[in-house]
Amino acid sequence: MSGAVSATRAAAPAAGRASTLALVHADWRRMRGTWLLPLTVLGPLGVTLLGVVLFLLRGEYMVGSFISGEKTGWQVVIDQIDMVHVFAIALGAALIASMIVDVEHRSDTWKQMFGLPVSRARSYAVKFAWGAGLLAVSSALMAVGYAGIMVWQDLGPLPWGNLARVAWMPWVAVLPLFALQLLLSALMKNQALPLAVGIIAPMFGMVMSEIPAWLPWRLVSEAMTVAVGGAGAVGPGETLSGLSPTQIAAASGAWVLVFVTVGAVVLARREIR
Repeated sequence: MSGAVSATRAAAPAAGRASTLALVHADWRRMRGTWLLPLTVLGPLGVTLLGVVLFLLRGEYMVGSFISGEKTGWQVVIDQIDMVHVFAIALGAALIASMIVDVEHRSDTWKQMFGLPVSRARSYAVKFAWGAGLLAVSSALMAVGYAGIMVWQDLGPLPWGNLARVAWMPWVAVLPLFALQLLLSALMKNQALPLAVGIIAPMFGMVMSEIPAWLPWRLVSEAMTVAVGGAGAVGPGETLSGLSPTQIAAASGAWVLVFVTVGAVVLARREIR
């Protein structure tokens, strides 16, 4: 008897892993027929092309500050498109969240899936993981774009530390916004309102510097400021950012935990029609 109980307990984690992998695979098959994967590349490509256009139009003026020694090559590039980066990754979070869930709404997959013995909370967590992964790829490609512009304009050695920070810090900081957008998109079949919130929120965060830095709408801007090198130092030992990388990561993790938990609980208790 005890042997049978032990076998059952041992089989439970394996069954859970198999169920999770099945959900991952199912989401992948659905996503392949959408614009999710192209969007992951088009966002960074658009930001990079904007930088290219700016250098084509004003390159002599912008590179002049590098030649004179007033700015490093990294500062020359980042000064032009850092806020575009912030807006693009926040907007990308809203679009990815909407597209991941809209597939389920339009095809009534929610109803079919939850008629099966599938954990709703696990399904929701898998969707969050997929979106977070796509945003990570997009953020990494943004850093590649910065490096490409620096090499193209011959702006000195690549600052690998700054490039690494600009790849991961805005990504970490945007996860709360993505978690919030995923929650809104899952709750509403019509995606107009979630998308409107996703478009307005990053602009709100960039201009409302009076709101606390640890709120999701400010966190991406704060992370970008730190990522570009403490950045805009306004005096000896002073920076424009009020949060450290550890504080940004902690705030992001806390918000993600709250939003994903709420989303999973709401979906688990919701009646799907």
